[in-house]
Amino acid sequence: MNVNHKIKSRFPYLSDTKVQEIVSHGQVIALNPGEIFIQAGERTNKVGLVLEGLMRNYILCDNGREITVVFASAMQPVASYAGIFLNQPSSEASKAVEHSILFSIDFDIFKNNLESDPIYTRVYSDLVQEALVAAIARIEDFAKKSPEERYLRLMDTHAYLIDRAPLKHLASYIGITPVSLSRIRRRMATCKA
Repeated sequence: MNVNHKIKSRFPYLSDTKVQEIVSHGQVIALNPGEIFIQAGERTNKVGLVLEGLMRNYILCDNGREITVVFASAMQPVASYAGIFLNQPSSEASKAVEHSILFSIDFDIFKNNLESDPIYTRVYSDLVQEALVAAIARIEDFAKKSPEERYLRLMDTHAYLIDRAPLKHLASYIGITPVSLSRIRRRMATCKA
């Protein structure tokens, strides 16, 4: 796998020299399904850019139930947002859903270059804007849409998840039980027939 090429394709405005500089600050790691990248409660500044595979961030409820809050696939970031922005222990865990390869970098190293290098600022801004827009869309979905409408939106915007993520993770992501999601899928299949 050519990490430089993947990063360059994600951020085409980066020069080859700048890509090499960024890559020199991080490392490539491989995770098998179920392996943890960030543990809940961990203090960490690491950020992962998914090069291949599928990751999810989830919170663990007092009753032991996992609620998926973020899915990240190719060229999307995963991080402990409480850790990198607030210097707090991670409120969520980040785990591989399928075999995943990540480019991992210490956010402090990246952050140190923000003030002196506008290219780092642009990469940071692009990633933060995308995360913010996605978070607002999820909040609006939960405020305005029924579970069935949330599932339809998921199918419309993230169809790849339907075949790649387990039903229980998809259900928790849209805020329902796996049984309820199965019912919605059955109703939809009946309507199409």
